[in-house]
Amino acid sequence: MNRRTLVRGIQLIVGITLATFTWLLYRSIREDSAHGHPADFAAGFAHIQPAWLVFAAVLALQEGVFGGLRVFVLGRVLSSELKVRTAIISEFVLMFCAGVTPLQAGAAPSQVAVLANGGMRLVDVATASLLTALCTATFFLASAVAIFVLRAKGLFVVSDGPQLDWLLGLSVTIVGSSFLALILCAAYPPLLKAIIRVLAVPFGVIYRALLRALTVSRRMRTWALASLEKRGAVRDRLLLSVDEFNRGFHIYLWRGKIAYLTAQLLTVAFFCSRFAVAYFILLGLGLPVTPKAFVTIGPPLVQVILVQVLLNFALYLSPTPGASGVAEAGSSAIMSPWVQPPFVIAYLILWRILAMFLCMFVGGIYVFRYLGTDVLEQRIKATEAEKRALKAA
Repeated sequence: MNRRTLVRGIQLIVGITLATFTWLLYRSIREDSAHGHPADFAAGFAHIQPAWLVFAAVLALQEGVFGGLRVFVLGRVLSSELKVRTAIISEFVLMFCAGVTPLQAGAAPSQVAVLANGGMRLVDVATASLLTALCTATFFLASAVAIFVLRAKGLFVVSDGPQLDWLLGLSVTIVGSSFLALILCAAYPPLLKAIIRVLAVPFGVIYRALLRALTVSRRMRTWALASLEKRGAVRDRLLLSVDEFNRGFHIYLWRGKIAYLTAQLLTVAFFCSRFAVAYFILLGLGLPVTPKAFVTIGPPLVQVILVQVLLNFALYLSPTPGASGVAEAGSSAIMSPWVQPPFVIAYLILWRILAMFLCMFVGGIYVFRYLGTDVLEQRIKATEAEKRALKAA
């Protein structure tokens, strides 16, 4: 990951987002014309209330703060050198790199680099990161169960329900598998290692076939050939991670139980701050927060948060940088009980800026500050070299 990769990711986000907004604007104009109403883009901002939007922006930034505090609480169990400022910066950097790389591939290396540059050992960063992932998986599974129960009782009604049920099931399968893997890491590593070795055979065949296909690309050929030569490297890294997590888990079990519970509470605050932004954007646009039709139970704020939880499952599975395209189209559909023309485009613009791009912008400032002196890129290479050394030892 270097400056060129990040800039390309930013260009993809901007391009896909603009294309999606263009399509949504065209659809809105066509629908208005069909009903005999002239299209008026400015009408979406006619009743804007800046104070609520400022509050939404402050709330959106708390996502990075809560996420950083979560890293700090877990990291301090293993490293007394970790500072609050470093942990919070690492979270904002993670959010930026996750947003500009497909499938959030740049998230983990960038955060590891910042934390390692702040004095944490690589093995401690890896352990804290896995505990952070466990907190996130726990929240996702709990929220998915809540949505399933509400949907089964007819207390959660959204457009495109069957498709969303399928998406929710896929998300639960992926997140649940990760959750079980982490539990097995902690409880009985030999079983998980045996599963990894068995699954490595069929998945290794598929992975090598994909690498051979990538050798056709001039840009990807060198990396693909190098990866083909490292047969079993992915399997070996996973096996090493199992041992690392198991050792770290016992440390948390001994003297980090309160830290983990605190991190789980911070995870709830982390996601709720993100999801509540949509509610205050509605207030900022002067829109009623009570939906036009029944969506789910609870006060309006709770209803909006539950809807955003459902949307978040789609965003996490999106292959595009920053979930561009999926985010705009999905939000337009799922927020339709609250947001109708001519407010759709105005809402989507504000939602993307505040709920996604604002924290990415803050993280981008730090990223390009580091990249301006090559610190982040060098640190990523150093941590990768350190990990290879640990593996060799």
